Amino acid sequence: MKLVVAVLSLACVANAQWPLTIIDVLEKVGNETTLISLTKQAGLYNRLNGLGKVLEAHLVTGKVPIVDWTNDKLIPTVGGPNIRINVYDISRAAITLTANGAGVVNPDCHAIAGFVQVIDLVMYPLPNGTIVSEITSNNNLSTLATAVSKAGLVATLSAVNGNFTLFAPTNKAFSKLPPGVLDGLLKNVTALTNVLTYHVLSDVYNNVGLYYSSKLKTVQGKNVTIKASSRESIMVNNAAVLAEISTTNGVLHVIDTVLIPPTMHF
Repeated sequence: MKLVVAVLSLACVANAQWPLTIIDVLEKVGNETTLISLTKQAGLYNRLNGLGKVLEAHLVTGKVPIVDWTNDKLIPTVGGPNIRINVYDISRAAITLTANGAGVVNPDCHAIAGFVQVIDLVMYPLPNGTIVSEITSNNNLSTLATAVSKAGLVATLSAVNGNFTLFAPTNKAFSKLPPGVLDGLLKNVTALTNVLTYHVLSDVYNNVGLYYSSKLKTVQGKNVTIKASSRESIMVNNAAVLAEISTTNGVLHVIDTVLIPPTMHF
């Protein structure tokens, strides 16, 4: 295993060809077929392959100091999706810079070949689809996917150059609406659009951005109120944030209650 680690280090630093995964290194060594076989039998093959891709998604080519960071800037990585930078101009914020939702806690640590930006989370899972592709592939968000389609918002929320935050109610959240309300909304595009756009922000607010905010204006025009005791415990109006999902054009916050605009009553 020391040999494998040494080869990995040499291949990654000295050679122009970057091995994609730890498994690639084992295969390059050429005499590690038994280890590869045992790795597969132990169910670790995919895990090690995936680990390499996660690490590559944390590496960028060239020097990118924070002075060059701007809000919603996308930085290409060595072997994964872009890293989305967010800059929050919030006076009380202890963390004002994030990378794919991870807070930058120690910026611009100088290294021989560039900079190390120390973050407080592993950037995982990796963004691999737009907001629409995420909700359409998630069985717990199928009602929301239907509503977005009915309201004609698919193209907007699929825009690859978009910068959106979507508060995404689960199927269970929609089931808590009074009887007949959901069916009525699905038949009334104007009312449905009014409700759905109240769930959308025209900028990217990950958990850090939400934690340090109190009110945020929605695309619908009215504000939502944010209350947070920590980055893991956030309320949007009366809805609890259950999960955060980074996407290629923004971020999803899965919530347990449908947000109703203050101008609407059911």
